[in-house]
Amino acid sequence: MFEIFEVVLPEGEKLKGCFWPAKNPTHNLVMQTGMNEHASRYEAMALYLNEAGINVSILDAFGQGLNAESIENQERWPEGAFAKNVDAMHLRLEEVKKNGLPTIIMGHSMGSFMTQSYAERYPNTADKIVLFGTNGPTGIYGLAKLLGKLLVHKGNWDKPNKFLSNLALGGYAKAIKNRRTDLDWLSYDEKNVDDYIADPYCGHENTGGFLREFFIGLATLYKKKNLANISKETPIAIMAGEEDPVGVNGKGPRNLAKLYTKLGVKDVTLKLYPKMRHEIHNEIGKEQVWSDLKDFLLA
Repeated sequence: MFEIFEVVLPEGEKLKGCFWPAKNPTHNLVMQTGMNEHASRYEAMALYLNEAGINVSILDAFGQGLNAESIENQERWPEGAFAKNVDAMHLRLEEVKKNGLPTIIMGHSMGSFMTQSYAERYPNTADKIVLFGTNGPTGIYGLAKLLGKLLVHKGNWDKPNKFLSNLALGGYAKAIKNRRTDLDWLSYDEKNVDDYIADPYCGHENTGGFLREFFIGLATLYKKKNLANISKETPIAIMAGEEDPVGVNGKGPRNLAKLYTKLGVKDVTLKLYPKMRHEIHNEIGKEQVWSDLKDFLLA
């Protein structure tokens, strides 16, 4: 069972997350979840890592999990929320580092993009970086940012925005032929998909404000001045499914690994898993993913 921790941002806003302490810890892991989900979904993986001596802290983003106002009022983000979520990751990392143990920063999906931003904004603070279910540079981020700014205003900020949601996620369902549900892109594991659909804190409609701020955050990631800040000494692991539509079936992670290598990052590891989609940590064969993650964290 997890403990609940809280991070207080400089503006006074608070973000909560789940902490799974190891009995005899040797390492710390701080992680940010993906979109439309919550930290407690990671309990099985966290307990596995605990057995290897890894303390696991997983943050819920604004409007998700422990930070949702209610089941009805999810995915509500304040202005600047993408950067604030990244700041919360840093504050939690600095807190857990006080035990003097090696500390790794990690993110899945939406959280992986926040972790990419973390690498640019807080270089040399984490001992390693892990990106799960991620993607690399694509021209759509700038367009999405522009549309978000044009279409979202105070009057519709907290209301669902189907147009922007379709821009963000609509292609993923269509990428799966003969799909059973529109969320089959998450994984081949039907139980995982069904559990996600049944979970009231997963898959909520995205608000315009959430999408606007998410797109703004994405648009910062591949600017030359930001990429130049990334530490060349901090090892980066990129792990994704070869059939993950978010990463364009491996193309995005490959391009991202090439980008980091070109920037001069000395240790870039790319691991693509055959017959796996987006949630590799919940996929059929996830035990191998957990083992590979553990090995990278402890190496």
